[in-house]
Amino acid sequence: MNAKHDILNLLKSRGSEGILQGEISSILRYSRSTISETLTKMLKDGEIFRKKVGRKAYRVWLSDYTPFPIKNLIRVAILRAVEYPHVLLTVKDLGEKGVNVRLRVFDNALEATKALATGYVDIAYTPLVTQTFYALLLRSIEIVAGCGFGGSGLVVKNEKFDRLTYGCSELSTMEMNLKIFLESQNIDPSSVELRYFKTPDRMVESFTSGEISALSIWEPYLGFFRGKFRVYDFEELFGRFPCCTMAVNKKFVKVNEKIFQVFLKTYRENTDKLQKRREEAVKLMAETLKLPETLVNMSFGKFDYSYRLTKDECLKTLKRFGIILTKPVLNDVLKLRWT
Repeated sequence: MNAKHDILNLLKSRGSEGILQGEISSILRYSRSTISETLTKMLKDGEIFRKKVGRKAYRVWLSDYTPFPIKNLIRVAILRAVEYPHVLLTVKDLGEKGVNVRLRVFDNALEATKALATGYVDIAYTPLVTQTFYALLLRSIEIVAGCGFGGSGLVVKNEKFDRLTYGCSELSTMEMNLKIFLESQNIDPSSVELRYFKTPDRMVESFTSGEISALSIWEPYLGFFRGKFRVYDFEELFGRFPCCTMAVNKKFVKVNEKIFQVFLKTYRENTDKLQKRREEAVKLMAETLKLPETLVNMSFGKFDYSYRLTKDECLKTLKRFGIILTKPVLNDVLKLRWT
């Protein structure tokens, strides 16, 4: 038996709820002294966070699932896409400088943005539209910078658009662009069969097996189908638009303003010198996303990587998606650092 292993699994199962320290011993059937010694070591190593909630009571979480910011810790979320080479370089560089920064890769934009909005991720790179919905709903996050522009499209098995079964991710740039594409073909989006998928792998599998006949998806998955099926690049159809943007949890900024500024500075520097570090970034993405390096390299140039983001770009994109923000709301949601 391994006390640390069992504690990690228990805390992971409890997620952002955590657990009272006094309950761990009875659940895992270890002595209180063993639990206390193991937790002390895990606390020292930064694996867990413990908070006093009563005179003699403590609640314990995994650091990755603590539903509030932790001093001197940055938890960064990205999606499984090639949109984040400058983010990965930033995480790598800061880690090598001794900054406690952790990366989580999500398959689903809703889950990643929810993690940011509810506080157990500090910085997230997810679709502008998804971030806007959560910012309006919970008022706990703000959009601060750009990340990737373009890099997505529609794959179809034939061009009988009104008869196809479409797949995409929910409340995302992919869904919004798909609906705009259908309208450009004089098709009411509500008249077609649309299926939502939580992971890109499942979407690709469904398309390949014939379950769906069209999919709205991002790179590098879009690259799987080039030369095999008809591919419509959204950027060619609709012009330049922000896909994923950088958003931050407001409480994190209050707790960790200093290291947040360090992160921003490093992110900007790595974006500016990205082409010089392209080979390093490609290898890092392939390793992190567990994708073939050749595919990542081929997809690299499909995104325009930029931290610069203007209110006009956001407003234009959101308006195209049917989202119109008033000025007070806009000022609360957008706290852009570079325009």
